[in-house]
Amino acid sequence: MKKAFITFVKAPVPGTVKTRLQPDLQPDRIAEIYKTFITEIASQGARLKGVDRFLGCAPSRDHAFLTEISRKFKLKSFNQRGSNLGEKIVNAFKDYFKKGYSEIVLIGSDSPTIPLTYINKAFAALEKHDFVLGPCCDGGLYLIGAKNKIVPDIFHDIPWDSAKVLNKTLDNIEHLDIKVCLLPFWYDVDTIEELRLLKKHLKYLNRKPFLPAF
Repeated sequence: MKKAFITFVKAPVPGTVKTRLQPDLQPDRIAEIYKTFITEIASQGARLKGVDRFLGCAPSRDHAFLTEISRKFKLKSFNQRGSNLGEKIVNAFKDYFKKGYSEIVLIGSDSPTIPLTYINKAFAALEKHDFVLGPCCDGGLYLIGAKNKIVPDIFHDIPWDSAKVLNKTLDNIEHLDIKVCLLPFWYDVDTIEELRLLKKHLKYLNRKPFLPAF
C-alpha cells in the first residue's frame, strides 16, 4: 500500500505570501518568516516513515528557495493545478491516486507546529475511514486525507480563506456516503497575534525555535 504526504506551499515572493501580516510587518520580513514555516514543516515531515513526500508548489516549483528545499529534504515537487484552492486540492489527490497511491494526506504551510503524531493519526485513520480532516481553531483546515479516491463535491462552494471552511466542508460531507474522521484541533498562523502566539508556543514545545526576529 503506497502512501503519499503532500505539502502545499507558495513561492516566498514578498507581497504575495501571508498578506494578512502586511499591516504589521514589511513584505520582505514576512517572506523570510514564511520561509521558516516551509523549512520547519519539511524538516518535520522528513521524519515520517513508510511515506513518499511531495511538495505542491504555487505558482511554480522553479523558485530557487523551493528547489533548494526539495533538494535538502529529498522531496519530489510539482506545480499545483487549478483556478482555486479546492480545484488544486482535488487535482493533487486525483493525480497521485492515478500514480498508484492508495492513501494520501495533504497539509498546507500555515501551521508549522503541527504535531507529527497528528499526521501519523491521519494515516492510521485512513485504515478505517474514507476521509480525514484536521480542523483549525479559526474554522479552517490544516490537513486533508483520503483513501483510494477523492470526491470533488466535498469542496463544492467552499469559501476559502474564511472561518466557514470547516463547517461548509462538513455540511457537504453530510450529504455524501463518506466515512470521515476528525482529528484534534490545531492552529494556523495568518495574523500578527497568531504569529506572536506561535513565538510563545515554541517556548513550550521540545522543538528548536526557528522564527526570525519580528
